[in-house]
Parts: sequence; C-alpha cells; structure tokens
Amino acid sequence: MKYLLYSFLALGISCGIPKKGSETKLAEPTEKVIIAKEEATKPMASQNQLIVVLKNAKSIDDVKSLIKNSGLTWSKMAYETDASKIGIVEVPEGKRDFWIDKLQESGEFRLIDANTDEKLTNIISEEKNNLLRITKTQCFGDCPVYTVSIDKKGNVVYNGVEYVLVKGIQKFTLSEKQLQELNEKLAKKDFKNFKDAYNNPRIPDLSSTYIVHDGKQILIRLWKDIPDELIDIHEYIDGILLDKKFIE
Repeated sequence: MKYLLYSFLALGISCGIPKKGSETKLAEPTEKVIIAKEEATKPMASQNQLIVVLKNAKSIDDVKSLIKNSGLTWSKMAYETDASKIGIVEVPEGKRDFWIDKLQESGEFRLIDANTDEKLTNIISEEKNNLLRITKTQCFGDCPVYTVSIDKKGNVVYNGVEYVLVKGIQKFTLSEKQLQELNEKLAKKDFKNFKDAYNNPRIPDLSSTYIVHDGKQILIRLWKDIPDELIDIHEYIDGILLDKKFIE
C-alpha cells in the first residue's frame, strides 16, 4: 500500500515538472489591417444653378429680362464673346429640372444644364474650339429647326429639333477633304467684313439662320443680297446634312 502511494506521488510530481526544451507559446494577437478604398469623387451638380448658353449672343438684354421676369436670378456671365454668351442662373431649390424644361420652351437657349465646374469647363472649351456653327430657328410654317457645330478637328455635332428627318443629337467627323474644303471656303473672306445681320424686321414670318465663325455671329433672315461666300458655306453644310439624310 505504501509502495502504491509513493508511486502515485512520484508520478504527480513528474507531471508537474516542465519538460526540457518544451516552451509554451502564447498566441500572438493578429493585427487586422483595414484598407480604406478611395472612391472617385464625382462633381455634384448644384441644386439651384443652371448653365445657360444663349442661342443668339446679341439677345443678352432680352434674356436677362426673361430671367428676371421669371423670378430667377442671373448670377454671372461665365463666358462672353461677340458670338457666344454663357451664363449662370440661380433657380429655387428643388426646382432645377422644372426650370430646365421651362426655359427651353422660351427658344432663347442653345443649351441648358445643371451647373458643375466640370460641365462649365467643357462647355467653354467647346465654344473656344468651335470652327463653325449654324443654327436654324422656327418660323410660322414647317421650317427645319436644328443646330450643327463643327470643331477645328472636323468633329460634328448635329442636333435636330423640328421638321427634320432625324431628331436629337448625332455625331460624326468630316473627312480630311471635307474639312479642307470647308476651311478654304471660310478663308475666302474675313467674317468681320460681313454685316451683323441680313434682315428685314418688317417681315415677321421668317426663320432665323445664325452663322458663327471666328468670334463673329451673323444673322440671316432675308435671303436677299447675301454675299456669295456666305451662301457657299451654308450650301456646303446643307449638302453634308442632306447626304446624311438628317434633313430634306
């Protein structure tokens, strides 16, 4: 019995003695690294500001009166030349989309959009890079209504509005030959030597054609005694749009 007791006691002591070469390893805390993903910040459109591009740069006084009489605020002129006017208009909070539609109905604007720095920069850049723009407005009949803009590289943006075969925005690029021919026609006479307007205000039922080139805007309402150079440019662009079957 004594022998058994001593045996159990020796066994218990031996179990309690740490074994040589055996170390107790503690679990090291795991460092959790959180990597924050950078999200591209998109420019937020102002909820109460619009970019407006005038269809007729010379109607700025009438446009400002329209804005004021509508209860809106003309905030500032963002870009201005004799042929181009871009402004910032303030509208009531939450009414931005309403006023975009409402102002479009006035027929005074070539473009209206919610204001962001990026949009404004792009629109101004497009104006500066413009080679030729032709805008045709409504008459009391079925006159085609559209705008066609061509930049210095020959990129074309057509926007058909009314009484045209193709409505909406269409983009294409002139061939090298077409761009060369157009530049040759534009260079035949300095646009600054043309009149600002070829018009008879006493005849109301006429469509307006605006031709813009080299910082000069020309209004044509009466196609009489028009310089051949202007007619040549107009017919050349008309021919391109006819070939595209955008107009008839």
